Amino acid sequence: MDDLWPSIAVVALAFAVASVVALIVLARRIQQFVQQQNRALETVQKDLRALCNSAVQVGGRVSRLEQAVKELQQRQQELGLRQEKMIQPEPEARNFEQAIKLAKKGATIEELMDICSLSRGEAELMSMMHRLG
Repeated sequence: MDDLWPSIAVVALAFAVASVVALIVLARRIQQFVQQQNRALETVQKDLRALCNSAVQVGGRVSRLEQAVKELQQRQQELGLRQEKMIQPEPEARNFEQAIKLAKKGATIEELMDICSLSRGEAELMSMMHRLG
């Protein structure tokens, strides 16, 4: 049994050395893995910064486009109002148009004055210009 102790000690020492070597290899692998993860993290951080910068730029563009759309809508509304004014004749013009039609149908000067709110001179002029015959 006394001969067995040195063998056990050698085996224990070999096991301890093998364990230390295995731990060193494992520590190196862990260190490499951590380095890879750090590199991946740096890449992700750079990408995130780039995305944030892009988002800010896109936000600015969207803001400018919204402003341009607002201005275009306002301009379109203004043009629509102008067009309506151009299409709808003034009340006086409608009175003259009605007076012309009535004069062509033979209405009297008094009828033109009453119906179309014309002055005597305007009614006489309409009657002379557009009477029948």
